[in-house]
Amino acid sequence: MARQTVASASTEPVRSMTGYGRAVDESGAGRCVVEIRSVNGRFLKLGLKLPPRLGALEEKVKAVMAQRGVRRGSVDVGIYLDDAAKGQSGYAIDVETVRRYAEQFKALSKALKRKSAPPLDTLLNLPGSVVRTEAEEDLEGAWERLERGLSAALEAFDGMRRAEGQAMAADIRAQLAVIAKHRTALLELAPAAQRAALERLRERVQKLLAESGNSLELGKATLEREIVMLADRMDVSEELARLESHLKQMNAALDAGGELGKKLDFLTQELNREVNTIGSKANDEAVTHAVVEMKQAIEKIREQVQNLE
Repeated sequence: MARQTVASASTEPVRSMTGYGRAVDESGAGRCVVEIRSVNGRFLKLGLKLPPRLGALEEKVKAVMAQRGVRRGSVDVGIYLDDAAKGQSGYAIDVETVRRYAEQFKALSKALKRKSAPPLDTLLNLPGSVVRTEAEEDLEGAWERLERGLSAALEAFDGMRRAEGQAMAADIRAQLAVIAKHRTALLELAPAAQRAALERLRERVQKLLAESGNSLELGKATLEREIVMLADRMDVSEELARLESHLKQMNAALDAGGELGKKLDFLTQELNREVNTIGSKANDEAVTHAVVEMKQAIEKIREQVQNLE
């Protein structure tokens, strides 16, 4: 029992690369909204959308994403944070700019020989007359709020990826069981098909000899040598042994969990290679049927593996 506990503690969850998570945190002075979405990809492609004033926090966001196990996929993170200095921000009149505008109006009025002066509100509506004042950003306080929202969004995001990953792993196991069942059947079917093919060869040769009146120069040793060579070409015992090894490795990888998409993708290619070889050697309807069933299962596995982290 203790051994099983240690083994289970060392495993990691199987995750899908597709997921979505959103969180709204209003526990602080303002409101923080974090939205995370991802689709499958060969490598990690992380896109961050942060308010420009919080650009210095980008590396911290990436570090948290890495710590929470985001390793593969095309991941987009959108972050909205209320202005931490909202209460201290405002607008101010740029007196120097307004004064220059007034001087230009005065010079223009003199040139046009007009005595009217522009109203003050006209001057204030001109570009640069009124400016927004920003308080210095409190990055430490902003990070505290952002980190809470990011953690909550990652929790939802990871929960979806785990749920989808478990469903995919269950389907992959089911397809591996289908392949294992047909492999077991082939352990009996293949040798029987091989013997039947060799017997048909002997019968055809004997018929040919009989029709030729035994005039063909074909000795018994030559015939047996050809039969041995044909038997060797039809032997699929090595392919079946490697197939069993690949099945065990894939099930073990699913048991271990973690980042296994690339490994399973490689093993799926190896499964397909062995089954194709068995199919090319087969000269039997039952064997061909088993090969077709296994190839269908492999294709289903390939589709699922492409979405695993």
